[in-house]
Amino acid sequence: MNKYLFSYSESILLSLCKEIEFIKTRSRNINCSLKTCQNKRLSKRLRLELDKLNKNRQKILTISESMFNRNSKDLSYEFLLEITKRSGTFSANIS
Repeated sequence: MNKYLFSYSESILLSLCKEIEFIKTRSRNINCSLKTCQNKRLSKRLRLELDKLNKNRQKILTISESMFNRNSKDLSYEFLLEITKRSGTFSANIS
């Protein structure tokens, strides 16, 4: 049973790491698009998506902090927490 739980927690960690990487990449792409976008409706939609990505990043940060606090000796939890914190907040570079 412990082996099953261990595999399950590994897959959750992997999924969260992948999600953080997706958020980082998508946020970077949105910011690049906002620099050249001249359509106000599209700019607004991109900013809303960026806000949604930031909220998801914050949720993952909260989850990873709580997981790390419970399992502070496990390197995988520490890794998740570190990459989540390093992702920072992705804000629009354009006013």
